[in-house]
Amino acid sequence: MTEAPRRSSSSAAASFPRAKRIRKRADFVRIQTGGQRVTTRHLLLLVAAPRAGHEGAPLGPPGGPRLGLVASRKVGGAVDRNRAKRLLREAFRRFPELFPVGVDVVVILRAGAGSLGLGDVLAELRSVAPVLRRRARDALAAGPLLAGAPARGASSAEPAGSR
Repeated sequence: MTEAPRRSSSSAAASFPRAKRIRKRADFVRIQTGGQRVTTRHLLLLVAAPRAGHEGAPLGPPGGPRLGLVASRKVGGAVDRNRAKRLLREAFRRFPELFPVGVDVVVILRAGAGSLGLGDVLAELRSVAPVLRRRARDALAAGPLLAGAPARGASSAEPAGSR
């Protein structure tokens, strides 16, 4: 009987564990409707306080950030979209100082992001890192967003489905 190959320590370090991912649609919607926005030429970053009691939610002091990625067909074909998402996951793993601690971050890739290299992605993230940290502080001070709640600053008189 053959034994299954084991992960080397380097590939284990390069993993993207579930606790660091935003996976539920409700979380994506919550962050996209009420999160703090930071834009670059190829990326739209949305940051929000984590939902109270989410899977992997830290007890006590805030834990590391969670990352969610969105890439529409505007970015390019499947190969380009997957490559761009892979580069962002790599930046998230290897350069954690670029992402604020204790928040949920959704990155929406914009047109042209499929042609970026890792250096380009890092340059864009580094250029907005101070702003992203400031927005993360604002989001944490405001507290967790509730799923289905209108975005902060949105009029409550406007029906939810009128967009």
